[in-house]
Amino acid sequence: MSTKTSNKAIGIEKWQALRLPLGLALQLAIALSGCGSSSAPETNAIDSRGATDAGAEMPSHPSGSDADSTDAAAVHQPMIPSAPADAAAAETANADTAGPTDAPRSDAAAGPSDAGSPPSIAYTCTMMIGIQATEEWYDHGFESMVDNSKWELVWVHSGFVELWANPSDPVWSTQITSPCAQNASKPDRVIFLALNFDYDTPAQWNPVVAAAVANIEAKYPSAKRIELRSFIRAPGNQACPQAPAPRSTITPAEDEALALAAAADPTRVFVAPKFEAKTCGEYSSNPPHPSPAGVIAWVKMMADYYR
Repeated sequence: MSTKTSNKAIGIEKWQALRLPLGLALQLAIALSGCGSSSAPETNAIDSRGATDAGAEMPSHPSGSDADSTDAAAVHQPMIPSAPADAAAAETANADTAGPTDAPRSDAAAGPSDAGSPPSIAYTCTMMIGIQATEEWYDHGFESMVDNSKWELVWVHSGFVELWANPSDPVWSTQITSPCAQNASKPDRVIFLALNFDYDTPAQWNPVVAAAVANIEAKYPSAKRIELRSFIRAPGNQACPQAPAPRSTITPAEDEALALAAAADPTRVFVAPKFEAKTCGEYSSNPPHPSPAGVIAWVKMMADYYR
C-alpha cells in the first residue's frame, strides 16, 4: 500500500471517528444559519401577538407529533392577556355608574313625587277628576271630612286615560259634582286619575298621559298644581282574588308614565302617593270598586292626606 493511500485511509478513519451524529449536525447547522438571519425567530412572532410574556418557555413536541400543525395554530390564534385584578375590579365598580338607564325607574326617583301635599287651605278650589270608583267613596263622606266648599268632583264611569288625551272628547263636558263655592270652572288644583286596564307598556301609557296633562294645562290654566294618580291599588300591589290582576294592580309602565309627565313640568305637575287598600276585603267583587268597608277606609285615608 502506498504512503499516499495509507494516509488517506487513516484520514477517513479519523473523520469517521470524529463526525457528529447527523441529527445534531443538522440542528447545529440550522442554529448557526439562524444567527445571521435578519428575520425574527418564530417565538417573536408569537410574542408580537401578545401570546406569551417575554422569556416564557414554549412547549416541546413529543417525537412523532404533528409539530407544524400545532405551531401554526399557536401562531395564528391570538391570545388575550388577562386584565389585572385591580383593573377588573374598577371596571365592575364603574358598571353601575356608566350612564343612565333607557327607561326611568318606577319608584319616586323617576320623577317628582309628593312627600306631603300642601295644605288644602292654599287652594280655593280643588277639582278631582276620577272614575265611578272614585265617586263611590268621594260622595259618601269625603267632603264631610274636608272643607267641601273648596272641593269638587268630575267623574266618568270608565273614564279611560285615552279619552282625556283627546281634547275634543265629550268627557271634557262632564257636569261637575258638588262645585266649589268659588272658581268652580277655574280650579287652582286638579287631581287627575289615569285609568286603563289593558295598557301595560310605556309605549301605550306615555303618550296618552302626556296628552291628558297637556289638555288639563290648556283647559285649566288657573291650576297652580296638577296631581297625577292611579286608582287605589291592592295591598303591596299584589292582585286580589276577586278579579283579574289589572282590576286591582297598577303596572310599572303606568307609574313610570305618571313620573315622566311630572318630570316634564316639575314646578306644576306632581305624582300623588300610591294609595293602597289595607286588605282585599276593601274591594267589592268587582275591583277597583270599593266594598262598604272600603268606602269607610278610603274616605278616611284620602281625607287624612288632603285635609
